[in-house]
Amino acid sequence: MTEPVLIEHRDNVAIVTLNAPEKRNALGLALYRGLSQTLTTLQDDPSIRALVLYGGKHFCAGGDLSALDASPLAMREAMHIGHRAVRALVGGRLPAVAAVSGSAFGAGFSLAMACDFVIGDSTTTLCAAFGKVGLTPDYGLMWTLPQRIGIGRARELLMLCKQVGAEEALSMNLLDRLIAPGATLDAAVSLAKELAAAPPGTIATTKAMLSRSPLSLDTMLAWEADTQSLLARTRDLAEGIRAFAERRPPSFRGE
Repeated sequence: MTEPVLIEHRDNVAIVTLNAPEKRNALGLALYRGLSQTLTTLQDDPSIRALVLYGGKHFCAGGDLSALDASPLAMREAMHIGHRAVRALVGGRLPAVAAVSGSAFGAGFSLAMACDFVIGDSTTTLCAAFGKVGLTPDYGLMWTLPQRIGIGRARELLMLCKQVGAEEALSMNLLDRLIAPGATLDAAVSLAKELAAAPPGTIATTKAMLSRSPLSLDTMLAWEADTQSLLARTRDLAEGIRAFAERRPPSFRGE
């Protein structure tokens, strides 16, 4: 059988590729399982410092509609499997960059919005298409989308199922960068390498705090006090201070 998810390593960046091109990477159970397992395993791999989520010509057409005739219990289990992937992308230690060409519809849109950065090209089209088949937005989209574009604009996309092209997506902050067709993967890897060079503790704690937003000011300040006091004891901080004094790029090791 064809592997539902492919993994490629470029130095300390993992490229995670959805591998069902015949269905435009529509998310069936095998793809949900493969993606969740892959993303969870990568979080525990100390050699990996950042990841790229990629779909090839078409990022992801959404959920596989043929699976919608499953029993409620089977659907619930599939949702829980997919949720593990969302939690890994949003709150895991690894910074995640989505390389989005072609369509990112429904759950594919959700996966892109769960990443820290989204890179697209002129072929990119985004749509929260759930309402077109009578479903509610899922895989964290009702949390991640307002975080990116505000609740007012999120209502428009979630309730009206509006398709958004590349230029509009960039202006709405759905995309962080818009580059030439065919270059999304290389651009995403380049950005991921920048993130991989950052102190791992800083990235991990920042993602953890942001994944808990919105928080009260007092809760955030207490979290800051806890994390900063821990990071202050790391070798990475000492290396950062030395590199600054020596006017050279730091070499962070996650220690």
